[in-house]
Amino acid sequence: MFKPKTKEEKEYERKLKESLEDEFIIDPETGAKLTLEQAESGHWIEHNNELLTVPEEQIEKLYTEEQKEVERAINYLKSEPNYVKENFTEQDIDLLENTKILSKYDNWTYSDVFKIEYCDGYVFLPYVKIIGNQHSYFEDDYQESQVMFWIKLDNDFGHYYLREKSSAEKILDLIKNDDDLKLKGYESFTFKKSSDILNLLRVLKSFEGQEKLEIEFYKNNVFIKNEKFINYKDINRIEKIIKNIC
Repeated sequence: MFKPKTKEEKEYERKLKESLEDEFIIDPETGAKLTLEQAESGHWIEHNNELLTVPEEQIEKLYTEEQKEVERAINYLKSEPNYVKENFTEQDIDLLENTKILSKYDNWTYSDVFKIEYCDGYVFLPYVKIIGNQHSYFEDDYQESQVMFWIKLDNDFGHYYLREKSSAEKILDLIKNDDDLKLKGYESFTFKKSSDILNLLRVLKSFEGQEKLEIEFYKNNVFIKNEKFINYKDINRIEKIIKNIC
């Protein structure tokens, strides 16, 4: 029997047709506009393509709102004067591998590293992966690109990791809350106590009222990551926190 196409199916086919009719495609990693022949050959002159943004008309052809949000957020990072394209050193990567924020994933990599001009630090896009199984919360593999800020301060913060409390932790805290660092709605884990607790508490105060973030104090570093795919709203609110800290 003939089944009429839904509105969503018609819209998907329209955007797919437009994309196929376009003589250019966009490299999602660099924003480079390429011909089909260039993309197939794998050879083209990049010039400053890594800093080129994806045109809005190309973004509008993406099917989901999540995909559109991701591309617009990356465009913002590439075009914002306060962010300068950078690369991590081996020492930087070693430090990141020792963070609780990233080491808890089964695997992670990163892209789009930018040096922050108004503060000593970086913003980059970690691509995180959790391998699902029937005995865990994630039955299927979970993977996505998120956004993470890393700033360096002249303080010894020790080592603490904070994430949002689970439902069970909220109930247990009504009986006994023994976290060393207290931030409403967050569970705190202590790995090494700070020798500069007053400055640590001053920085922690900047996170009051914030939700769905992961925060880590490690030596003289502060790491802040959102909990879902990269988007401008999360970038903007973390920027405000950092500017208050710096």
